[in-house]
Amino acid sequence: MKKTRSSEMIEYRNIIMNEICQSKELVKLLGYEGEEYPETKIPFTCSFPHEYMPDTVTETERFINFDIEAGIDPANNTFRNVTIYFYITCHEAAVRYEEDGQTFLWYDKVTCELDHILCEKNSPGIGKTVLISNKPYCPQNKFKGRLLKFTVKDFSNGFKNGK
Repeated sequence: MKKTRSSEMIEYRNIIMNEICQSKELVKLLGYEGEEYPETKIPFTCSFPHEYMPDTVTETERFINFDIEAGIDPANNTFRNVTIYFYITCHEAAVRYEEDGQTFLWYDKVTCELDHILCEKNSPGIGKTVLISNKPYCPQNKFKGRLLKFTVKDFSNGFKNGK
């Protein structure tokens, strides 16, 4: 595939999916803690690189989905503004999560781990990532969750990355 500025979206998606699959906490929260190779099970099963809701609903489904938006910074076209959206959802019967004698909302635990991965670890590696919003998200009657919005500035070099 020819390298263009837009091909960086593929790289961003791969980096984020790899971080989800390599995070011990997220692997555990998705129910794949005992799997030898969670990176082969999680993508397109319970984590999608786009907004997703299943047609058939079970009581145990949990999802960490994400999408990316990028555009040139109008103040300085040397940079692009990258926005990463996370759609964290689970069936209402799976909202309650217990760990070490404490009870949490499952999606709150996921939110904390994603905040850590993106903001503290600076996982995408493209600049300082900032959590902009953390809103309730209810895409269907029986699904509850959070919609997270992270932003980051990335250097945009057309000569290096294509046209």
